[in-house]
Amino acid sequence: AERRRPAPAMTGPLLAAVLLAASPAGAAAGKDTHEYKDDEAVTVWTDKVGPYNNPQETYNYPSLGLCETEGTDIQVEQGDVSIGESLQGHDFYSSPRLKITFGSDTPKTKVCDMVLTKDKAASLGAMVNDNYWYQLFLDDLPIWAFLGEHSKFALDVSRFSHLLQNRNRSGSMEPAPTGPPVPKHLKGKPLPKIFAHRHFTMFRNENQVIEVDMEPQNPWPIYEGAPLNFSYSAVWYSTRKPFSDRMTRYLDPKFFEHKVHWFSIVNSFMLSLFLCAVVAIILMKTLKRDFTRYSASEAEELESMDGGDESGWKQVNGDVFRRPDHLAIFTVLYATGVHVACTVFCVLLFSIMNSYYAQRGATATSFVISYLITIIAGGYEGGRVFRMFGGQHWKRTMIYQCLFLPAVIFAGFVVINTTAIIYRATLTLPFKTIMIILVLFIVMCVPLHTAGTLLGRRAASERSFPCRVHHLKRPIPTKHWLFTPAMIVTAGLVPFGCLFIEMYFILSAVWSHNKIYYVYGFMLAILLLLCLVIVCVSITCTYVLLNAEDYRWQWQSFLCCGATSVYVFLYTIHYFYNSTQMSGFLQTVYYFGTSLNFCIGLGLFCGALGFSGASRFVFLIYSNIKAE
Repeated sequence: AERRRPAPAMTGPLLAAVLLAASPAGAAAGKDTHEYKDDEAVTVWTDKVGPYNNPQETYNYPSLGLCETEGTDIQVEQGDVSIGESLQGHDFYSSPRLKITFGSDTPKTKVCDMVLTKDKAASLGAMVNDNYWYQLFLDDLPIWAFLGEHSKFALDVSRFSHLLQNRNRSGSMEPAPTGPPVPKHLKGKPLPKIFAHRHFTMFRNENQVIEVDMEPQNPWPIYEGAPLNFSYSAVWYSTRKPFSDRMTRYLDPKFFEHKVHWFSIVNSFMLSLFLCAVVAIILMKTLKRDFTRYSASEAEELESMDGGDESGWKQVNGDVFRRPDHLAIFTVLYATGVHVACTVFCVLLFSIMNSYYAQRGATATSFVISYLITIIAGGYEGGRVFRMFGGQHWKRTMIYQCLFLPAVIFAGFVVINTTAIIYRATLTLPFKTIMIILVLFIVMCVPLHTAGTLLGRRAASERSFPCRVHHLKRPIPTKHWLFTPAMIVTAGLVPFGCLFIEMYFILSAVWSHNKIYYVYGFMLAILLLLCLVIVCVSITCTYVLLNAEDYRWQWQSFLCCGATSVYVFLYTIHYFYNSTQMSGFLQTVYYFGTSLNFCIGLGLFCGALGFSGASRFVFLIYSNIKAE
């Protein structure tokens, strides 16, 4: 029986239960041990092709129009994909003409022959000139190779070339032909060439595949009427490398574990240490005066009052817990930010425990599952804050909280998916995947968010403000018109200083072909330091605002910290134009659409954390003063 491509395994009974309906048929996760018997067929799966400079502009392999996947004498099977693989644009088709058997060397074998028509020659020539690459999978191990070469671009893509020469590979194989004769009118012209031969090199440890490499050879010129004779060969070697370490060869420790990466953590730590010192000084200054006042005698207290050293933040104790403007909008943003924060931390913890970099599509799938499960936290915080400030129409606000982020993502998805459909790219999300996500959202998100909202409202009813809210609003002193914008701009820049180095490594992994981000511990450390910096910045800004006798700290704390995402988006624009060679409408739409959604989520994350820190600070200092 033919071995089907296994889906990425998800650990944990809860995740397995949730993904039961979403798992691809016939590919039971976790049950395929990747074990083969001698001479057992090993399926080669073709995946996606596209221009090298545009990593996300990819098309399915049959779109090349090669005879490898065409003909009535073969049956090409389309592979099943998981949710995560669909989101990453994978589209699997088997290559039945490549017959590789486990443990058995294959001499040079014919794949198929074809003669290029004018249209196919023009199409293939344009692809080679655009540096098209393609991806294959053999036993879930990825293989990358270029479609061909031209006069301005020629690379040796095999890391086994010297090994193969030392093993006298040429002695066991026929010498590669130099190519067909070129017509006289084309001689001397720089013709693009397509690789007509593939040599597979595979390493096995007993009954399991450990490493796979493929070396394209025999470049043949492309022109109308050119005969293409495709062939392949395969050789097996033994290795003692364990199966658990077979994905380590795809990692890039020299890049991700560079000293600059370590410097980013030290930089973030020093920044957070400085801000913690600033917050400690603020707390000592405010609370020490309060405690001194409480322990003073009545005469000393009256003398202190006559001296007029009552600080500004104490003057607004009757308004500091007043309902913020546009409470429904504020709680929608805050609840969504809490939801995003819980989702990110869950994904990071799962990634650290399970090494998701070794499982294709596992990170994207875990994002979907974590989002579905952690929505109860967003509902809880949204319901609690909305009731705490006395909001009305809580049911309508609850619906807004549940639908806000999906609506934002859906708007970006419509633009990106429509563009992908027009280009017939693999980024097009299958209808089946869309329906699975929709069903999971209705079945899980709606009841969990409702339950979280009810629990949050119940928690808010059991807690009161430290100070009574006055019926009449206290007039806010006039400030310079640049006070608020300057505070937001400055406050947003500080957390970005903690984040920008890590952003380079993240963007390099996301917007490249074969860089796999695997240092989740680095990311978690940076994220924890970022949270500490955001809380410190929020407390500092809130203290400055309250000292100016402005009690509108809720929106200010949210916007000051959320402004970090604006700087991150500006950095993504800088990265696009200075660190990549991306071009074309599809790639540009996908890059900026994805970056915008990411920055919206980051802004909500930072804003929610900033408000949470400011809220605890305000509750702390006002619970230690004597209300008038």
